[in-house]
Amino acid sequence: MAHPDYYKILGVSKSASDEDIKKAYRKLARKHHPDLNPGDAKAEAEFKKLSEANDVLSDAEKRKNYDTYGDPSGPGTQIPPGFQQGAGFGFEDIFAGFGGRPMRHGPERGEDLIHAVRLGFREAFEGTRLNLRVNRSEPCLTCRGTGESSRKQEQCRTCQGKGKVGGGSGFLSFGRTCPDCGGRGSKAPACPDCGGAGRHGRQETVTIAIPAGVEDGAKLRVAGKGEAGRRGGGPGDLFLQISMEQDARFERKGPNLYVKLPISFTEAALGAKVDVPTPEGQQTIKVPPGTQTGAKLRLKGQGMPIPRGSQRGDLIAEVALVTPAIQDERSKELLRELAELNDEDVRKQRGANHG
Repeated sequence: MAHPDYYKILGVSKSASDEDIKKAYRKLARKHHPDLNPGDAKAEAEFKKLSEANDVLSDAEKRKNYDTYGDPSGPGTQIPPGFQQGAGFGFEDIFAGFGGRPMRHGPERGEDLIHAVRLGFREAFEGTRLNLRVNRSEPCLTCRGTGESSRKQEQCRTCQGKGKVGGGSGFLSFGRTCPDCGGRGSKAPACPDCGGAGRHGRQETVTIAIPAGVEDGAKLRVAGKGEAGRRGGGPGDLFLQISMEQDARFERKGPNLYVKLPISFTEAALGAKVDVPTPEGQQTIKVPPGTQTGAKLRLKGQGMPIPRGSQRGDLIAEVALVTPAIQDERSKELLRELAELNDEDVRKQRGANHG
């Protein structure tokens, strides 16, 4: 059986995300819902097509089959031997006990939201409080999130009270549970305030405490600030995806900070006390006599705070020896004299170490 172009019906592309499909269906379903268009046969027919398209494209397996074979049921469905057409239940009923996924019509938790946040080095070091404008939803107060009005149940117009829609009749019918009434055959009219969605969109300012020492790539959870639940279900959560701006002075590895420390030939040879940058200003570090380039000097507890703790990482200064550019003859003479007194054959020494 040929199937219509479900993507065209919902007005989305074949690459549309689940959220795109959900939004498109909600928008069009509100417009064409039979309860909001009483007596309009055209709107009712359009709503049936929208329900069928949403039923297929919102189900990962059906959508894959539809994209691959042009049929939500897959490449072909064979009638098992011994089964004959004749009276009673649909294809969904046969597989209900074999891992089939029933439609959910009880309370349903709201979707989670993800919000990207970029922090500067100082904000990450000290921690901060952010006021974020978040687009989310809240339950409809009129229907308390059910999507239905307070009027009594009426026969479902989508399935005409049968509880199933689509394909034929008989013992092995290929009808599927009605997406509008959940197979009950009856339902209350849509809530006039939310159009049956059970929730309203809103923009909310959420204040969030970012802990000191938060790392790049961290994911922080704000409970209950996602989308509103359905039919009395709880709200989803809001997740902050943290990314960090680089600092010109420091390289961060976990709670430890690394900094380059240029020192002069004299400081390396004789030892010295030099200033090194830290997140809280300059601090003095001791350079031992005979320090070589590449040596790592450590300042305990001068790195990043460890989130939700009292400890801090370390600051590690990597020595970079700066060779002076000698111009005057007096300096050259002194270096030659120094070489006669102290220089060793460093290449010979390196060879001995590797021999």
